[in-house]
Amino acid sequence: MDGSSTADPGVSTAGATHTREADPLTVTKRLQKRPDWPAIEAERNQLIKDARAKGMLRPEAQQWAYSELERRYPPEHTVSASSFPNLENTTPEPQSSGVTGLGDLPDDWPSLPANASLASEVQWVTANRLRVRDGNRVDLTRALGPAPSHSALSWLETAILFPSKFADVAVKVTATQQDEREHVRREKLAIQEIRDLLAEMVEAEEA
Repeated sequence: MDGSSTADPGVSTAGATHTREADPLTVTKRLQKRPDWPAIEAERNQLIKDARAKGMLRPEAQQWAYSELERRYPPEHTVSASSFPNLENTTPEPQSSGVTGLGDLPDDWPSLPANASLASEVQWVTANRLRVRDGNRVDLTRALGPAPSHSALSWLETAILFPSKFADVAVKVTATQQDEREHVRREKLAIQEIRDLLAEMVEAEEA
């Protein structure tokens, strides 16, 4: 962390009244969307530690820290956490020379929708490509289960004819899913932290 983040904040109980109060949950959820959230999180912890060292009670120190983060990282500077394009709008390109057998759907398959989620389509292709492929044709009766959509069959064709292109899409889908899971995990931790903060504030008022 650079010098601007570690410098003594010069806080005091009196000084806290001059800092615009910010809602901790709102600030946390907004800043978690930034790619530099881990560094900001460490900065927040240091701010709380410094404020406590200056004599603030913990609830006051936490409130001051979030207000200070609001000042240092105002809403208009919010940065998107995802650098990937909107993959849900990605569709496989039609091939000029297709793979035979893609139109021979097994009798026990249900009627397929035109599209499904990109993640489910890619996962189905990844799980079944080697099972159903026989050279430049496919036998869909060998699949582990029905395709989620007709679009998934187009992705299967892409995976057979242009494996490197399909691999790029699969990597992006996996990375996006991992990013979403990490965001949910951090949000749950932040909510629990806010609940603990509110509980401490209530205890301090009742004391």
